[in-house]
Amino acid sequence: MVDLNDEDLENIQKIANNPLVMKYVLIWLENDKQVADFLQHAVEESLKEDRMGYILAVRIPDSMEFAGLALIEINQKTTAELGCILLPAYWKAGYASEILKTLLSFGFEKLSLHRLFGKCDELNLASAHVLEKGGLKYEGTLREHVWLRDHWRSTRYYGILADEYRQTVKKM
Repeated sequence: MVDLNDEDLENIQKIANNPLVMKYVLIWLENDKQVADFLQHAVEESLKEDRMGYILAVRIPDSMEFAGLALIEINQKTTAELGCILLPAYWKAGYASEILKTLLSFGFEKLSLHRLFGKCDELNLASAHVLEKGGLKYEGTLREHVWLRDHWRSTRYYGILADEYRQTVKKM
């Protein structure tokens, strides 16, 4: 995973223009301006010294082909949200689990965060499975809190604390 750069505009458009990908994504990328603003924010954040967000390009190691995005957004100095958005060609191949593992390691080992959390649309069972498999615990559902393109979104929240992460790593 690497920082996005200005050349990734077309890659983000691949995500934004794919209804299967965007079905559950709570990021507004519905027009060219929103896509350009999203990329500009990611690039500007990558240049900050006191960085609070990491919006990263997921690239396949052998080919460097763009597969999607990985995100860590620090909400407070000790807590961050993590996420992953993959193009369909990379679904059901273990990439999401590997990305989650890398984000957890980065958040706890490099950033020294206390708590990481992920969330997903309650209808997105594949994402819920990845979060649970990655060691995050289900914390509850915020019911129908936002209109997401074609349905009221209810969001499932999952979290893991640094101590829980360390215990999980020891078992591996």
